[in-house]
Amino acid sequence: MEKQATLVLAAGSLGDALLTLPALRLLESRSEVTVAGTAPYQSLGADLLGIHHVVPLDPLLQTLLSSSPLDSKNQEFLKQFRDIHLFFKEKDAALLEKLAVLSGAQVHCPAKPFAEFLKEARWAAEYWLEAAFACPLAPDSPFRQAKLQIDGALRQRGAFILNSLAAASPLVIHPGSGSPAKNAPLSFFRSAAERAAKESARQVLVVWGEAEQQNLSSLKEAFAGIPQVKVLPEILPLKDLAAVFSQSSAYLGNDSGVTQFASACGLRTFAVFNTTDARIWGPQADFILLSMLNGNWH
Repeated sequence: MEKQATLVLAAGSLGDALLTLPALRLLESRSEVTVAGTAPYQSLGADLLGIHHVVPLDPLLQTLLSSSPLDSKNQEFLKQFRDIHLFFKEKDAALLEKLAVLSGAQVHCPAKPFAEFLKEARWAAEYWLEAAFACPLAPDSPFRQAKLQIDGALRQRGAFILNSLAAASPLVIHPGSGSPAKNAPLSFFRSAAERAAKESARQVLVVWGEAEQQNLSSLKEAFAGIPQVKVLPEILPLKDLAAVFSQSSAYLGNDSGVTQFASACGLRTFAVFNTTDARIWGPQADFILLSMLNGNWH
């Protein structure tokens, strides 16, 4: 029997996108899911997300929010979907009404504002799971542990990249995040890198992204001179980073989108939480929490 088509409109950063992954995979189990998403969804792509298709959100949303009539191309696009889910943290009644009228689909959105959900101190992915399924999932549901779908070609790509860096099956450290307040000191990550390299006899690979680019010289200096520790020479696209993670041994990082990403790639993840609540923003139930105790990181 042919699957029905479902559209999900989703916005947010990399971390936000990965927290919707369990809900997207739940929806995909029942229909062919197209996500109209922000840049992280487009960078991850349908194959990694394990869904049918990904398209840019902004052009569609701008058209929907405009007072002008919807053009025929977007009308035809919307009419192929039986259900439309809005993965937005705030409800827009006008958008809901317009989508229902223009598409003829059943339009769904979360039952409560995200700010109210946060008061419950539950994992953020639960918010989107309940929006998709309309009731809590069983604690042992496999959708709670949804991972990115990394195929053999991407794993080979990871082995190739790591071979070029002479860093087979490394321990990966990402010492940054989008908010400096979330970050453990660089000295903590240096100590962790020294200890990991010494005790495991493995290479340690320090990765970084746009958030760390302004302070890249400080980051490189923090890890300089440590045997078996290498700082990634350049930013990797998300798919290449997934490839590297698929061939790595473990990961250490702050509360960040990259930490969510490491966990979603199936990598054993050690996550440092400083100013945020790990019960809400933790990657998945099997990550290992590190926190500030008595002025020291543990």
